[in-house]
This record gives sequence, structure tokens and C-alpha cells, in this order.
Amino acid sequence: MKTAAIGIVGLLMLAGGLSAQKAPSFSVRNNDIFTGEIIDSLCEDNGHHIGLIKNEKNCTLACVKFGGAQFVLYNSGTKRMYKLDDQPKPEAFAAQAVSVTGRYDTEANIIRVSNISSKIIFASLF
Repeated sequence: MKTAAIGIVGLLMLAGGLSAQKAPSFSVRNNDIFTGEIIDSLCEDNGHHIGLIKNEKNCTLACVKFGGAQFVLYNSGTKRMYKLDDQPKPEAFAAQAVSVTGRYDTEANIIRVSNISSKIIFASLF
């Protein structure tokens, strides 16, 4: 009886210790969806260099390739910029409205990207 009581106390202490561990810094849900435009980290701060480069897509690609910038997701509605952990994926979507599926890591302030897709904008025909 005494041995069983000691065993139960031990299990309770173990369970309490495991539940007190630090929660992960990223979303534990499968994925979240973030929307915005794929731009580069330099133009997010300074705006596109339209006078120097003919369009936003070329500006974004040039800043990443030659300026040391990284692709980011910028939501103009919330004025929030998200870093993206996967840099090759967003290249095809430079200067486009997109939906990014992934998990947000709060400690690193980065989205762990699982997918990027074009955000379709419907224009009124009337």
C-alpha cells in the first residue's frame, strides 16, 4: 500500500513537471493562412525604387538578388511585415498578392512556410 502511494505521488510529480515545460514559440495548429504581397525587405522600409527600375516585380527581384534583401510578406491593411523562412518559394510570386500557408514562430518573428499561392482578386465586370 505504501509503495503504491509513493508510485502515485511520483507519477503526479512527473505529470506536473511535464505540463510546466515551456510551450513552443510557434503555432501548434497545423497551419495558419497569412495574406499580403511578396516584396523585399529593403522596399518594405523605403518603398519601391520605381524611378530606377521599371516595375515592382523587377525591383523586388533586383533587391533580393543584388541588394542583399530577403523576400517578405507585407500586409498593407495591418501594416505588418512577416519574414519567410523559405526564400526560394516566394521568388515566383514577387510583387504579387498571395496567401501564405504556414506556422508563425513568435520568437524568430518568421513564418515557417508550407505553401504560397496567388491570391485571386475578382474585378467587377459591371
